[in-house]
Amino acid sequence: MSYEDRGTGAGDEARGAGAGAGDDVRQEGAADGPVRTELARVEEEVGRRRAAAEQDPDTGLPALAGALHRLSNLLSAAGNRTGALPPAKEAARIYAELGMQHPGGFQAELALAMGALGDRVADTGDRAGAVPFAKQSVRLQRELVEEARPGASVPALAAYLLNYATRLAGAGEAVEAVPRAEEAVGLLRGLAEEDPEVFLPRLAAALHALGNHRAAVSDTSGAVEAAQEARSRFRALAAQRPDAFRPELATALDGLAGHLDKSGDAGAGLRAAEEAVALCRESAAQRPEAFRTVLAAALRTLARSLAGTGDPQEALPPAREAVGLLREEGDPVLADLADSLQVLGTYVELNGDAVGAVEAFREAVALHRSLALEASGAPDAPLVSALDDLVRALARTGEHAAAIEEFDETVEEFAGVDPATARRLGVERSAFLLRCPAPLPATGVAELVNWLDEDAERTGSPDTVTVRARHALRTYGDIAAVHTAWEEETFTSVPDWLALAPETLERVSAWMFAPDWPRSRDFWSRNADALGGVGAASALDELAVLDPSGAQRHALLREAVLAHGVTAAYDPLILREQLAQWLECVDWKESRAYLEDHPRLLTVRPPDATPLAHVAMLDIGRTEGLDAAYRLVEDREALQAYVDRALADGDGTALMHGGGIEGQVFGDRLSSLTHAQVALVLAGATEGFDPDDLAALLHRAPEETRARLVRETVALSVRRPEPHGETWLRIIRALGGED
Repeated sequence: MSYEDRGTGAGDEARGAGAGAGDDVRQEGAADGPVRTELARVEEEVGRRRAAAEQDPDTGLPALAGALHRLSNLLSAAGNRTGALPPAKEAARIYAELGMQHPGGFQAELALAMGALGDRVADTGDRAGAVPFAKQSVRLQRELVEEARPGASVPALAAYLLNYATRLAGAGEAVEAVPRAEEAVGLLRGLAEEDPEVFLPRLAAALHALGNHRAAVSDTSGAVEAAQEARSRFRALAAQRPDAFRPELATALDGLAGHLDKSGDAGAGLRAAEEAVALCRESAAQRPEAFRTVLAAALRTLARSLAGTGDPQEALPPAREAVGLLREEGDPVLADLADSLQVLGTYVELNGDAVGAVEAFREAVALHRSLALEASGAPDAPLVSALDDLVRALARTGEHAAAIEEFDETVEEFAGVDPATARRLGVERSAFLLRCPAPLPATGVAELVNWLDEDAERTGSPDTVTVRARHALRTYGDIAAVHTAWEEETFTSVPDWLALAPETLERVSAWMFAPDWPRSRDFWSRNADALGGVGAASALDELAVLDPSGAQRHALLREAVLAHGVTAAYDPLILREQLAQWLECVDWKESRAYLEDHPRLLTVRPPDATPLAHVAMLDIGRTEGLDAAYRLVEDREALQAYVDRALADGDGTALMHGGGIEGQVFGDRLSSLTHAQVALVLAGATEGFDPDDLAALLHRAPEETRARLVRETVALSVRRPEPHGETWLRIIRALGGED
């Protein structure tokens, strides 16, 4: 089993980007003939491997874990999400136990198994529960890569980072997903330069994913930028291998069209959408079963783009065609069909056919309701969105009672099987009453006030449903009536969150979700009065429900700005962000160029976790200039001369810098660790290391390296025998030197 066998296909990464990769819509047990045949074969293999493992665990358990991993993947591919989870759990458990029995072994396999387990957990609807497993897969593979241990794979690390980003986004942590996707893109850029044939498709797919993740945090310009590069790279690949990459180009164009539409460039979005549909038609004509759903997705985007240019009539044909294509596919694509029906209903309604819109929305609700009931615990957003479309359309025709009945029936259906969904739908029902004719709005206000009062006592802490109920009250047209109802129903004064002006919350939210610190600073400068006002603190308390860490970070930032000014508060954050970007440079040439463009980084004290070679670049660049610093990472002889001077001068700091570069840049781990230990001795920190650790690296180093290190250490011990003579001797012995 290869630890690179997942997340490496361009198509997989592109279509799964930022929207729940692996979250297909097949029903459980929907395996076709070839899959059933392969399932039977692997199930038999698992039985054989299990029997062999009982006889000989040392050789049998690894093979059993690999077979269980394959079985889980096949069950998932067949749509059996429940059945796929146990073998994934068992495979991960076996690899974890093997790793404990054989330290340093099976870590790559465990990283793969952990990522797969996260996928299986997500497939059952537990999006938040999948995140820790994806995080573990990244941590395990990162350790292998950073320590250059067997099983290390930068491509696997990039794939796990993309999967981690997907899992974070699926769990509602869209802000946290972006840097993981960006790191994956950075890794793949470096790999693509070394091996374009293999890694350019993966880079293009990762860029497509990054665009979706940026869009999820409202970084529209960043989303367009990433999507445009993905489009350009897939276009170049498609020119070389049309059959392989035209479908991927179509997917990239479809994503770009959506981002352009949101950015306000409707014309460019329409052109991209039209090209995507044309390419999808070509693929669907050759392989209709494989590309019918892809064409339907592109047609939905085209419909939105056409409507965005101001002509909803033109949006109807592609919207109808998308629905027709998905009806042909049947049960495996019911979720997509429901989404397409919502799109169709929207444009039917815009064209004045209220009855047709209700019909389309009602079918979409029925499908989403059925799917949600079958997968209890799955996200309820699609159902809520479809129900909102339906009741809005009913209200436009004056059928408010029918709309309320739709809510009541749906809430009752979920009350027993999925109380969380029923709870959210109950709030949506009350919020809908605020949009109805009198006297229903007064009833809605009273219901929401009492629900919030009782829910606070019942749950103790607010959540996203609480925020929705609060938002409905805050944005109701007669805020005075809301305040009166609160005081009369609860016998308490109006809380801060209810007194919060909606425009203040919107402005603080925009500030909090700015994509980077320079843009956050600029936003503050444009909105200083609002962000510095009393209401901003209440807004941050409200937003803490959605993003606790982000709200706390911005509350502290707000206090710093008010106390010390914009420049003093933002400079450390901007420099820290620039430092992180500098650390992600793909090579030392790019690293130097970035440092030249951002010279203030030379004044930064890097955090303790910063790689030693980068610490050296900053320290040496600050004292001796960038030419001297970067010469050391480009020229091994220049580095050795630098180390020799440090040894002659007894300069522990310089020696630590040299050792960091030896290990990180030139892969000379024995020299790196030896010089780090010598530097600690020179600093008097002899309790912080074990010289015997050097012996474990001897087999990896050439004899001339070992001999040079022995000579260096012996010479230094002669010049500086006291007070650490015993430690010098231990280092020399660990290096294989004579007593």
